[in-house]
Amino acid sequence: MPKVPRPGKAPTSADVARAAGVSRTTVSFVLNDVPGSGISDATRQKVLAAVRKLGYSPNAGARALRAGTSNLVVYAMPRWPLGHAIDTLLERARDALAERGLVLILHGDRKLTGLDAARAWAELRPRAVLADTWRCTPESVAMLRQHGVQTVVLVGEEPVPYAPTVVFEQKRIGIVATRYLAERGHRRIAAIVPTGELREPGELRFVGVREAADDERLELTRVDMPFDHGAALTLARGWAADPDRPTAVFAYNDEFAALMLRALREAGLTVPDDVAVMGVDDTPLCELVTPRLSTVALHTTSFAEMHVRVLIDLIDRTHEDDLPVIPEHEPLVVRRDSA
Repeated sequence: MPKVPRPGKAPTSADVARAAGVSRTTVSFVLNDVPGSGISDATRQKVLAAVRKLGYSPNAGARALRAGTSNLVVYAMPRWPLGHAIDTLLERARDALAERGLVLILHGDRKLTGLDAARAWAELRPRAVLADTWRCTPESVAMLRQHGVQTVVLVGEEPVPYAPTVVFEQKRIGIVATRYLAERGHRRIAAIVPTGELREPGELRFVGVREAADDERLELTRVDMPFDHGAALTLARGWAADPDRPTAVFAYNDEFAALMLRALREAGLTVPDDVAVMGVDDTPLCELVTPRLSTVALHTTSFAEMHVRVLIDLIDRTHEDDLPVIPEHEPLVVRRDSA
């Protein structure tokens, strides 16, 4: 059985300095690309060659201790599970931040709030923190800044006065979808609110559905339902037997919408003639089901770009200023076959 090699002693900056025949200060200037250091190109190349030969990697923790910060950007995970929209947002944000030499990391504890959250994030000595507004108080934001966190950007349903806020209203999704269905002539609609981990965003979206339904004087049916085929089929069979059933359903997201497509078909109902179905997220699933799903697109690429643009602008600032004005992000309907 092959032996697992023991880890050897990692090379240090002193080893690099000896190999290159320079001082440790010179090594530090080269690796940190310090402007105005007066290091010649020949010396720089000699140091970099020694780094490659020895396989030297700077100690990020030590560097953060010296500088009081790091190149890390902490994204605090939201309370609900990650989906296609957040996955896309994180991927775009990661790439854009990497171009600036910043590394996006996820902090996985979804329950921490207030000062407890600030302490946990500050331990990483990040350059910036991205978090939902419900996690942060004025005191926790102040603590992060006292611990050297240069930038704190929050995301929430409405702006807060103590940190720059990217406004993203879950409620707007419900409003946009319901208004679209009303414009298509639907007067009786149902809205699915997921049970379990997705209940909170589901409740927020339902607030928007209810607000738009009241404005349009629609008959609204709320359906609390798990992501379960049996539950969806029971619902669809009940509608099939009801001549006054809803003529459209807002299905929370594309996965719930696809679940309803199958259940409605098995119950003998036709989409969209008997019941129209509306999803959210504009995932690839929309083009893979029959009929193709109409959905509300969140345009996560542009949303991620907005996040990063705000973040980098704040990181580049040399002094505190008024909180930037961040435009709200408006979801848009992508019309296909199901509605």
